[in-house]
Amino acid sequence: MNRWKFLWRKLKRQLWVRATAYAGVGVAAALAAVFLAPWVPAEMAERLGGQSVESILTILASSLLGVATFSVGAMVTAYTSVSSAASPRVAALVTSDEETQKSLATFVGAFLYAIVGVTAINAHYYGQNGRAILFLFSLAMVGLVAFRLLAWINRLSSLARVGHMIDLVERHALEALEQCRDSPLLGGREGRLDSGAAVTAHLTGYVQNVDPDRLQAIAEARDCQIEVVAPPGAFVRRGDQVARISLSACDEDAQDAFRSAFAIGDSRSYDQDPRFGLIVLGEIAAKALSPGVNDPGTAIQVVTTGVRLFDAWSAEPDADKAAPARDRLLMPPVAQEALMDDLFGPVARYGAGDVAVSVWLQKALTALATTPSLAPAASVLSREALERSRQALPIAADVSRVEAAAVRGATTP
Repeated sequence: MNRWKFLWRKLKRQLWVRATAYAGVGVAAALAAVFLAPWVPAEMAERLGGQSVESILTILASSLLGVATFSVGAMVTAYTSVSSAASPRVAALVTSDEETQKSLATFVGAFLYAIVGVTAINAHYYGQNGRAILFLFSLAMVGLVAFRLLAWINRLSSLARVGHMIDLVERHALEALEQCRDSPLLGGREGRLDSGAAVTAHLTGYVQNVDPDRLQAIAEARDCQIEVVAPPGAFVRRGDQVARISLSACDEDAQDAFRSAFAIGDSRSYDQDPRFGLIVLGEIAAKALSPGVNDPGTAIQVVTTGVRLFDAWSAEPDADKAAPARDRLLMPPVAQEALMDDLFGPVARYGAGDVAVSVWLQKALTALATTPSLAPAASVLSREALERSRQALPIAADVSRVEAAAVRGATTP
């Protein structure tokens, strides 16, 4: 996606950004009441411009600090719980959850609104008309806080549940898979350059985003072809090749221009990386199948989630969401085998000794094998999982149950 859009999406997931914005709105609302005072009717000012507004603001200021502190503590507890029960890669979704951010930001913004309002009243900043406007603002603020408090209580009931985390990861993975399905190869062409100058990474980390429009524009300006060697999700060291261009040399200006289309960070991102969400789901299943947790039901839930994701992946592309053709951009395709192994591989490895998990996995792969594009990868993975189950299950009857559910043709020893 566009690099500025990616940076904006990355920035707005930070908790402090939304909290700062809400706090600014709250302070502005408290101070703006004086500017609306000339439009307040005299009868309204007399009725609403008394001392009651100060009482409301005092109650808000004294209670919301405790509410905000408790909410942050609950979020930290959920973050820690999710990290240990599911995967540390899922925990970042707790702090970036939109409902959580809105609730915490509302409490902080309302608290600062109340503090500024009380301070301004004691400093005689408002007249009677200004206090009437502040009274109406305060009623609206009380309603907003009440709504967000109820929404936050509802969110707390599911925030640290593993099932809720699976749903969150599924949504992010589905978005990336559909984007890759509708615009394969970032709108470019499959292929490789036999030779050319290398564009190297200036940082060590994961490729989080590639801006294909910028690469196309730079390639057109320099009249060359460009091959993306390190797609989103790839790990590169400083100096490693991230792209190759069909020119004999690449000066420093060209290096900087092409590098600007690659966003490199410390961790992988869900936005443009279709494999990352599947890897995280596989990690959740692996944690559930560990001896310390022993929760095969969660692993089965991950398997069924994987079937839904691959059904969406194999569906017909949405032509309305397809990216424009970028004839100067070359890129390797995403391998079906890699996608399936990312999600189902951990289940096959760590769940081979659980007959229920093994049977569910084979049923899922059998269902996916009916889709022509997924059949080869599903058959290979089914055969590997079946061989693991044969080695791990001590009872012949259990092995027979797994074999009965396996993809046809995968049961041959």
